[in-house]
Amino acid sequence: MILRCLFFLLPLTLFCQQDGYLSLYLYNMNLINPAFAGSEGSHVFSLTSRNQWNSIDESPKTTGLSYSQSRGKNVGIGLSIISDKIFIENQTMITIDFSYKLTLGDDSNVFLGIKGGGNSYSADPTPLSGFSQLPDPAQKSLSRFIPNMGIGFLFKKSSYWFSSSIPRLFNARRTDDIEVQARERIHIYISGGAQFDINENFSIKPNLMYRKGQGLPNSVDVNGWVSYLDKFEMGISFKSASVFSFLAAISVGENISIGYAYDTFRDGTLSGLNLKGHELAVRLKLGEIGGNKATEVATEAEE
Repeated sequence: MILRCLFFLLPLTLFCQQDGYLSLYLYNMNLINPAFAGSEGSHVFSLTSRNQWNSIDESPKTTGLSYSQSRGKNVGIGLSIISDKIFIENQTMITIDFSYKLTLGDDSNVFLGIKGGGNSYSADPTPLSGFSQLPDPAQKSLSRFIPNMGIGFLFKKSSYWFSSSIPRLFNARRTDDIEVQARERIHIYISGGAQFDINENFSIKPNLMYRKGQGLPNSVDVNGWVSYLDKFEMGISFKSASVFSFLAAISVGENISIGYAYDTFRDGTLSGLNLKGHELAVRLKLGEIGGNKATEVATEAEE
């Protein structure tokens, strides 16, 4: 009911979701940056499921799936699928990812990436009709496949990394109806992270993600992990909009890692609405000897 009221109060010009946001974004960087495809020198499967504001019916849900592998010494390929659902809106972005590695020497590599595909978008405002006795010409069902492409950059050393990307380059319209101003939003992502070894057992891994969406406020996620033997990891995350997250991850064997995030609002007013979020991520890494760390996005590709 809360979501229905919010959508009724907003004009349909706002019915164009921003990209789905994941707390455990390190598990699925391919979704927003094609330069990560094949950057780990192995076959990598990642699945993430997020239920935001789980106490509210028809609350936002995001599912991300990606696969990538390296082809030879310098080429990486992959597939990315991310699906978002929030009340009357559904969208699924499917892209093919490609990356090329430039070796700079001294344990330093640059990856340049490009992705191409499209977004299957639909919106059905029928549930809103019950709030008004008068017809609203703006409340029309939408359904369209929208081609798009994106670019990405990644710089990596063994102990730190930096990346930037624009997963959707084109601000394409989601409908030809001039009464409905629904468009794809262009997002810019800038992120980075590092690993500092405390001793042979413990390490600290700080990370930062900055996101700027067209016509939207800036978004910043600062998180830090404490890792024990690269098998057990705990962390916290602070995000814009007063969101605080508890993070946990465990590696099972050499190839599987599982992560969990619990989100809550720090703001007193919003925290009273019980808007909690849960996120689960699973990652499978094959074809490379060594541990599969939950926050290991800076592993060097095999030569």
